Amino acid sequence: MFRETRWYKWFGRTFAVLFCIYVLIPLAITAVMAFSDDNIVRFPIHQYSGRWFLEFADNSQWMDAAASSLRIALLTAFMSMILAVPAAYALSMMRSLRSWLQTFLLLPLFVPGVVLGISLAIGIGDMSIFGTRLYGSSFLVACAHTLWAMPLAITVLEPSFGTVDRSLIEAAGDLGASPVRAFFNVTLHLVLTGVVSAALFAFITSLNEFIMALFLTSRDNRTLPVLLWLSLRSSSSPQLAVASIVLAGSVFSTIGFAYAWYLYQRHRRRLASQGT
Repeated sequence: MFRETRWYKWFGRTFAVLFCIYVLIPLAITAVMAFSDDNIVRFPIHQYSGRWFLEFADNSQWMDAAASSLRIALLTAFMSMILAVPAAYALSMMRSLRSWLQTFLLLPLFVPGVVLGISLAIGIGDMSIFGTRLYGSSFLVACAHTLWAMPLAITVLEPSFGTVDRSLIEAAGDLGASPVRAFFNVTLHLVLTGVVSAALFAFITSLNEFIMALFLTSRDNRTLPVLLWLSLRSSSSPQLAVASIVLAGSVFSTIGFAYAWYLYQRHRRRLASQGT
């Protein structure tokens, strides 16, 4: 029995290491190509240089695309939380029709991005808000990204609401708090880690999304993944590798922030339990 347990542990660790290597190899190759001094993308590189990072920073087209991606991702995270928090809370309180509503809310994840992008472009792309046409706007792209980000946010949030001690909410009501005040002062505070995690998931989903953005962005409001694809068709300079590293670095930074937030909250709970 002991030998069998050790064999399973060895196998699991080996598989985990091989999986990490498999995931990191493309990122490592891209990172190396970003430091190439050549004018075209090729591997292995012959000479190292950081000039493409400087050219990326000096290129207004790339910087505008990065700013557009960041703006749309932040808007997507905000819109997803506005919709996902009450939806997840309602699902956690429901007993009947819960599975049906969960399936319904997850449906956008199973619809191809090209279908959603074309549908939104044709359906509401010609509409205007306060004299501003929706097509090509950050708001329309964020609405499209929310269709994918919101179900993921609900999936993260619903278990968090399910772990809330209902007696604390009842105690807040006994002390005179209204249901709305009890939700914001008690419930939302208890699931704050889940809310932050869900918002970061939505942010990453929007930051990486390409297909819907390809149909909904204009020349003046392209996201970084869209500009990457368009630039790949016309050129193959190491600047593409730099843009890829910037995009991947943004994702990893967001994941690192989420993990740091989790450790901070766990440290706070530990200190609170020691204080009591």
